[in-house]
Amino acid sequence: MTWTLLFILGSSLTGFTFSWTYHHMSNTMNWTQARHQCQARFTDLVVIQSQEENDYLVSVLPNRTSSPYYWIGITKTHTKEPWRWVGNNSTWIGERSWAANEPNNNHTTEFCVEIYVNHGKNRGKWNDEKCSNKKYPVCYRAQCNESVCDRGRCRETIGGTACVCEPGFMGHRCQTENDTRGTNDSVSCTSEPGVKADGGQTAPECPRLPPPENGSLRCSGGNHTFNSSCRYACVGGFLLIGPSTVTCGSTGSWSGPRPTCASYKHALMAVAACGAFAVLSCICFCLMKHKRRKKLAQVRQYDEDTSPAHEVHE
Repeated sequence: MTWTLLFILGSSLTGFTFSWTYHHMSNTMNWTQARHQCQARFTDLVVIQSQEENDYLVSVLPNRTSSPYYWIGITKTHTKEPWRWVGNNSTWIGERSWAANEPNNNHTTEFCVEIYVNHGKNRGKWNDEKCSNKKYPVCYRAQCNESVCDRGRCRETIGGTACVCEPGFMGHRCQTENDTRGTNDSVSCTSEPGVKADGGQTAPECPRLPPPENGSLRCSGGNHTFNSSCRYACVGGFLLIGPSTVTCGSTGSWSGPRPTCASYKHALMAVAACGAFAVLSCICFCLMKHKRRKKLAQVRQYDEDTSPAHEVHE
C-alpha cells in the first residue's frame, strides 16, 4: 500500500504550475531495494535541494515514534567521497541538516542516509546508516522533462519548476540567446574550436545520459556540450564494469560504451567464468596442436617409408 502525498504548488499567468509529488511506502526495505521501487513506480528516491524543501517534506510525512525512519536519496561510495543526491548529483547539504554528532560513519560503511520524522529534537535531521538496514522509502515523481528548458537545466522547486540557463542564454525557458557582442564581458557558451561566440554556429550536444542502476552520474558543469565529461560511480556493494568517465565529442556522441554497476558476487562469478573459459580454450588449443603435430609426424614417417631410398632390390 502506498500513501500518496500530492501537492499542487504555485501558479503562473497561464494557470497552475505542478511541482514534483512525494510518495512514501508502508514496507521497509534496504536502500538499494528502496531506490529500485521508487524508480519502478515513480522517478527516484526523494531529492532535497534546500532547507525549505526538507522542512516541507517532514511536514507531510507521518511521524514515527522510533526507528525505522525514512530513506532519502543521498549516498556515497567511499568514506572520503562527498555525499551526492541521486539523479542530479547535487552535493547540497544544509548547515543544520545532520543530527547531533552525525554523520559519524559508526560502522565504517554507513553510506546511506535516513531522515528523522518524529516529535523529538532531531525532527527533520539526517543520520548516516548502513545501506543494508531497512527503512521506509520516500520517493518523488518529477515534473521536469527534456522539453521544459530549451538551453538549460530544469530544476524542481516547491513553487514549481525553473530553468537554470546555460551560459549565453536567457528567458524563462532559456530560449533566447543573450547577445553580448561589442562588450568586454561577452561569454562563449562553448569552447569548441571554430564555434562563434556572437550567435553563430553552436557546438553539438550529446544526448542526456541516465544514471546507471545501483549507481550515480555526475556531469561537469551540468551540461552535455562538446568536451564536457560525465563520471559514473556505484553505490556500496556494487562494482563498476566499464569506463568510469565518458566525454562528449565534436560529433555529438559520447566516447566509449556505457558502464554498469554489478554486485561483487556477480562480478566474481563472471571473472571465474571467464577464467574457466580461458583455461578450457587453452586445453582445447593444446590438444588440437598436439593432434596436428602427431598427424604431421605420421605423414612424415609414411613418406620416409615409401621413398625410393627405402625400396628393396632383389
